[in-house]
Parts: sequence; structure tokens; C-alpha cells
Amino acid sequence: MSDPTHFSPAARATGPESTAPAVPPVDVEPDDSGVSTERLSDYLDSGREPYDPLIEDDPACLAQLLALQRLRSLSVGLVESDVAASPAPDPSWIAGVMDRVRRESRTGRDIPLASPDARSTLHITEGAVRSLVREAGDAVPGAVVVSCGLAGDVGVADAPVRVDVAVSVVYGADVRQVADRVRAAVAAALTRQTELVVEALDVTVRDVHLGARDGGR
Repeated sequence: MSDPTHFSPAARATGPESTAPAVPPVDVEPDDSGVSTERLSDYLDSGREPYDPLIEDDPACLAQLLALQRLRSLSVGLVESDVAASPAPDPSWIAGVMDRVRRESRTGRDIPLASPDARSTLHITEGAVRSLVREAGDAVPGAVVVSCGLAGDVGVADAPVRVDVAVSVVYGADVRQVADRVRAAVAAALTRQTELVVEALDVTVRDVHLGARDGGR
């Protein structure tokens, strides 16, 4: 993997309207599996009980469920902060993130993996890699992955690939530091779990969001 040093800051403070709401039901059309964001939200509310195979056994649905869970954890404490006195946040922020998660978690292209047996073919899907990128980026304190994508011929082994990640950073955090940590986390995850040849890993800070009173997750 080449040195992922690209950074494209484009942050802007947008105030309470950019905040992820603490309780998101949002109106997003269901994907091909028929699972809506509202159903995912209800399933989280139930503690993921009883077990729902339509969600848990489908990689795309599971990626959406975990993303929604991370977005909810981001909002913990909002109701106890000074933000509670502000106008209600626009639900379009979380709706937009979930819509991108829904689209990016779909299967997409097959990415080949080396196989010890010449008679077999192994691959990982593009959707699985995007989910991996999102999970690694979301794990960085103060960051929420807004979107991610792979550019290049990922279906050809050893072909150079560019990874683009757009994030939202919690208000008050060091934007460059958070972006650097996201880049490092995503690079490490891709190196550890894929065989992609990443020639560039671009992290763009698209906006900032409000966190809890302590300014982080």
C-alpha cells in the first residue's frame, strides 16, 4: 500500500442544523431486501431481540444496522447538553448518512483475493470493503463517515485503487488530527483485511456536527 497522504479539508461550521438527532426515525426508502430504516431503528430499540434473520443474515442490512447504532451513540448526551435549548435538528443530516450507507453497502463489484488452491476463486465484495472503511472511520473519536468509495479497476488483482472517504467532524475537535486518524485507521483496516493496492487514500472533511457537552463521543 502506498503512503496515503492526501488531505482535502473542506469543513464548515453549520450549527445545530447539522447535528445528528438522538432518536432518528427517518423516512428512507427500503432497499432490495425490503428493510426500512424505521424497521432497523425499531430492531435496535428492542435490543436486537427476537433475532431477525432478514437483518442479521444480510450483509447490507447488517452494515446499515451497525451504522445506525454508531450514529445513535454519537448523539448520546445531546438532551442533557446546552444543545437541548436550540431548535430541533434537521433530520435530513442523519437521513442523508443512512441513505449513503444503504447505497454503499450493496454488493457492487467483486474484488479478487489470493487463493492457495488454483481450482478455487476467492473474492470480497465492494460493498463489504466500503462497510469496512466506514466501520474503521466511525471508530475514530469525533468522526462520522458520511460517504466512501473506491475508484479504479478493483476487479483486477494488483490494480491501483483510490479510496475516497468523506467525514463529518465533531465541533471543536482538531479537524486535521481527526482526518489523519481516520486515514490511518482506514489504511490499517484495508491492509489487514484486503489485498487492495491503494495508491491514494483521500479524506475530505465535509462538515462539522455537534456532539455532547464534552465535545466528543
